[in-house]
Amino acid sequence: MRRTRSWGQGDLTGGLVDQVFAQVRQAVPGLIIDRLAVTHASDDDNVYFLGVGAVLDRVQCDTGPGGQPPFLVETDSCRVVTSEVAEAVAAVSSGLGSGDVGSGDDLP
Repeated sequence: MRRTRSWGQGDLTGGLVDQVFAQVRQAVPGLIIDRLAVTHASDDDNVYFLGVGAVLDRVQCDTGPGGQPPFLVETDSCRVVTSEVAEAVAAVSSGLGSGDVGSGDDLP
């Protein structure tokens, strides 16, 4: 069984994935993000599981250390690797079934 911890709006990596999550949160009401909880400090914990409502693991998003690109966004039907925030936002939003989102230029 995978161990995760809730990743709220106040949780930040300091990397570009923070922008991805902020933009998706604006576009997807009820978004839930969980971060992989590892047992050893040397394990990679830059793995996030995103969902809405009862479907918690619709999208998996992996990042580089500290929330930096590249982003690997995976769903049951697609896999996107990108270093662009807007492309990651579009892939996550599509995987969640939310359609198009704005550019989010006003976000940090």
